[in-house]
Amino acid sequence: MPLPQLFVIAVAAMVGLATMRLMRVHLGRVPHPAGWVRIPFIVVFLFAPPIVLGALTQSAAGPLGGVAWVPMYVGLLGAIAIVMWMAAIFVRARAPRRSRPLLLLALVASEGEHLDDGFDPPLTAGLAESRSFVDAANAAFPRGLEFPAQIDRAGFRPAWDALDTATRTLEGRIADDEGRGIGVSSSATASAEDARGRLETLRKLATDAGQVWASI
Repeated sequence: MPLPQLFVIAVAAMVGLATMRLMRVHLGRVPHPAGWVRIPFIVVFLFAPPIVLGALTQSAAGPLGGVAWVPMYVGLLGAIAIVMWMAAIFVRARAPRRSRPLLLLALVASEGEHLDDGFDPPLTAGLAESRSFVDAANAAFPRGLEFPAQIDRAGFRPAWDALDTATRTLEGRIADDEGRGIGVSSSATASAEDARGRLETLRKLATDAGQVWASI
């Protein structure tokens, strides 16, 4: 039974699958074929390689002798898929933000949302400090119907500047940790994204209201 050959073919198949995922997403499609094409794709992916190998090696049972190798081939695919899933967990926690989405798409056909639960990196002391400053500065702007009116209250500009400064510091620390391959807690990125979104909304409201500083 050609175990080495099956292993090589299984690895090549998974590499081809990862490449196909990236190409389809690049073309604006879902990572895997959908609809009526999905079942034939799965059948060919699982059965064709061992059967073709059986034909090429001219086994005693003939070309169809490769059918007996399908279970072993599928088992090898499953083992490789587990390794790729474990690699995706590492990528989700350690890879730089710029390359992370492509790596996750290639490994698990998504950008990692389903890997978040249970694998969120801990909040470091530096990020915890910066996040506390952001949350405190963010609390100066109430949420809800009162939020748009904040651009007209006394002290709006200093409060906006304080939140912007705190958010830039947190964003800088997040970028530094990612650049060094350190996983970043989702709580830190969530605070930074929330604050940055509110800052940009307030700036737009201030620009629309004719506040010159906001348009610079």
